[in-house]
Amino acid sequence: MRNTFSLFFLLLMLPCVLNAQGATSSESALSAQELLARLDRELDYGKGLVKGTYVLIRRNGQSETWKINRFFNGDDALYLFDRKGRGLESKLLTKDEGENIYFFNVLSAKLFKKTDDEKYEALMGTGFFYIDLSGYSYQANYNPLVNGDLEIGGESFYRVSLKPILPYFYKKLVLLIGKKDLKPYRIDFHDKDGILFKTLNLKYGPVKIKEANKVEELQKVSRWEMLDLNTGSITVWEVQEVDQSVAPDQSLFAVDNLSR
Repeated sequence: MRNTFSLFFLLLMLPCVLNAQGATSSESALSAQELLARLDRELDYGKGLVKGTYVLIRRNGQSETWKINRFFNGDDALYLFDRKGRGLESKLLTKDEGENIYFFNVLSAKLFKKTDDEKYEALMGTGFFYIDLSGYSYQANYNPLVNGDLEIGGESFYRVSLKPILPYFYKKLVLLIGKKDLKPYRIDFHDKDGILFKTLNLKYGPVKIKEANKVEELQKVSRWEMLDLNTGSITVWEVQEVDQSVAPDQSLFAVDNLSR
């Protein structure tokens, strides 16, 4: 009789145990999604104009520098790359959060549409691929999984593995989020063979934000430092100023206007 009662009690409790396990799994998934959402939020400078510099530093120490202006309207972005002594060299247009990407070489007057694997080509020989600057949502394109903690220089980080929903060249990304401030600090990129081949370090600093009639400095990601392990080069995009009072005309994001 006692054994029968014990078996009945275990059967009665089984749904509660399964529900508790399901809740734990759900909470873990939500935690990974929230950490990934923080990456998208930190890299979002809002609508308007972003001003900065774009520098390629090669392994031999030689460097190239462009002034970069990025216009953004919420879905589409237009990057203008201007080099001292040469003027406007190229334009990068990304539409519908990176769904469509166009590159216009001003010097050769040639327009290229980047599709599928072509989005994973190096932009002007730098460490950034076209897709990296497309403004696409990490949340919408990757499935995150918290994969333990990592200690670096006495600091603790969440290690979040990101698997692409539609795999092309990136097989996996690994995101490091500070446990103390919950800010993203590093993204490791693994190629289609699963080999680590470049790392993006995110550095924080004061960024001047203009909006309507006020100007303030906010602590944002001010430097994107991409280390290309294959070439040994470092590409730095440094954000200096964000002018959210600029309302870009829709014609800026028209493909037909890239050649003008």
